[in-house]
Amino acid sequence: MSIHLDSCAEWETVVANTRSSVYELIVLRGGGDVLVRGGGHFTEFQRVLFLGSTADGSSLNPRTIDVGLRMAFKVGAQCIITSPVQSLSRRPAPESTGCATAP
Repeated sequence: MSIHLDSCAEWETVVANTRSSVYELIVLRGGGDVLVRGGGHFTEFQRVLFLGSTADGSSLNPRTIDVGLRMAFKVGAQCIITSPVQSLSRRPAPESTGCATAP
């Protein structure tokens, strides 16, 4: 199974279970910007660039999360690579709770 971030709605959540952690990714826009929480590097939600999935750190499936591969995130000048993804799930974006305008 794989999920390409471009197929996700804005504010949709993708939950990725790896061998050692659970990651929550909230999609901000199709270019790979996400809020991520999980693992030792992301103890609170942090805005990062999701690069994609990799098997060996050199080849990359851009903006795609693949079961069996590692996720790669860019945080400033640093690249964070997770342990292999074991399962994926999606949660729809929350419905808008914006204020109604008066007639």
